[in-house]
Amino acid sequence: MKSINILTGLALLCLSGTAMAQNENDALRYSRLGISGTARVQGIGGSQAALGADAGNLAGNPAGLGLYRRSEFTFSPGIQFGNTKSTVDGASSVDQRQNLNLGQLGVVFGRRKSDGTEGAWRGGSFGIGFARQQSFHNKFNYQRAASGATIVESLAESANKFGIGQTNFENREGLAYETYLINYDEDAKEYYATNRLGVVQQSEDVLSQGAQNQWDFAYGASYRDKLFLGASIGLSTMRYNQVSTFKESENNSTTVFHNLTLRDEFTTTGNGINGRLGIIFKPNDLLRVGASFQTPTYYAMNDSYQTSLQVQEHESHNVSTDPGEYSYNLTTPMRLNGGVAFILGKNGFISGDLEYVDYSKARLNDETDSGEFRDENNKISTLFKPAVNFKVGAEGRFDIFRLRAGYALMGDPYENSAFDRKQSFITAGAGIRQSGYFLDVALVNSSANSVYSPYTLNNVSEQPVVNTKNRFNNLLFTVGLNF
Repeated sequence: MKSINILTGLALLCLSGTAMAQNENDALRYSRLGISGTARVQGIGGSQAALGADAGNLAGNPAGLGLYRRSEFTFSPGIQFGNTKSTVDGASSVDQRQNLNLGQLGVVFGRRKSDGTEGAWRGGSFGIGFARQQSFHNKFNYQRAASGATIVESLAESANKFGIGQTNFENREGLAYETYLINYDEDAKEYYATNRLGVVQQSEDVLSQGAQNQWDFAYGASYRDKLFLGASIGLSTMRYNQVSTFKESENNSTTVFHNLTLRDEFTTTGNGINGRLGIIFKPNDLLRVGASFQTPTYYAMNDSYQTSLQVQEHESHNVSTDPGEYSYNLTTPMRLNGGVAFILGKNGFISGDLEYVDYSKARLNDETDSGEFRDENNKISTLFKPAVNFKVGAEGRFDIFRLRAGYALMGDPYENSAFDRKQSFITAGAGIRQSGYFLDVALVNSSANSVYSPYTLNNVSEQPVVNTKNRFNNLLFTVGLNF
């Protein structure tokens, strides 16, 4: 049951009675990144730490810019197809979603000394790039029949724990009180759910949108064409929007309740900054070894949120909270990345990366650093752990043609859970290389499982648990020009 409690906040946002969403789930959401870069990099599973001479190094190891011999412009549009299967109480529902996106954009200005020119430093390149680090576009739904406690009992339990606010329209519990879903017993000094009988039909649609992107400004230099050093500054942006519409209905003639619709919406935007240092060592033409270090990303975040509730009894009740906003800060963990590449002459290469991320080091803070998020940060330290992300890929060269394949496995960030939350990526790609231009395409198939609960109950055995299987296919094209 630990996995139930871990992800409950995804729909409830915050059980303190507000609609804010600043909790450990947010810290993980914006810390756990996917595969990004050009179609070439994504086609080899994102394993680019030791390769170099690709615009994907702007979002990875900046030392790779030192291997450039000329300037380059790249543009990578993509389309994502999502499929989510949700299962609760043995019943399954399938939902789909597609979206167009800009996966990567970059320009690298390369300068290199001619082979006959003296000097240990052989050249360097400066690059500016945009990379889509992860997509938040997803949609799922489910239906179930509840014969015991439902969301109304959950709201009554929450009202007893947190209250209904100084004014009734501050939170969901207040909305439930105003629409007569819960009442107050003066003798018992507690809130209770109004009487409902029989089976209650439940359904919910959850739609999320947005993306996490980064602009990188990087420089890489070559020392004797053996040692390559690089540094970059990343400016991150994000936008996450989630709308959940939860419904319950009952057809028992002995009670006044007919149905309810609870709609929660929140939007998170943020801007962040980080730094990255990288190194690649090429002892010979066969082997390259690379490593990079990325500082924590420091985000300034802002949440906006609103909740509405419609209840149909003998008459209809429609109420909603006032729109709310809250600003805070988020620090995501540092990232350590190392890789090795075996260059097979003109036949291609094989590369592999390992990345270390300690998700327990993410931190939430308010703007005055008052310690308001002490409980949430304690949960982050307790629930999450370090994880190792593994990436491997290969490219085969056949005259002007390229064929690629790769695999990536992102480690489970949870400390203790019977539920496997690893993320896997299977990739494939192809390309054409000419002297003045190149064209690449990549297909990235990703899969991950998650657990979702629309509300919590003191008796967790009555709490619904929705298991979702998320499958995404991202088709990315890169057009590159050399100059």
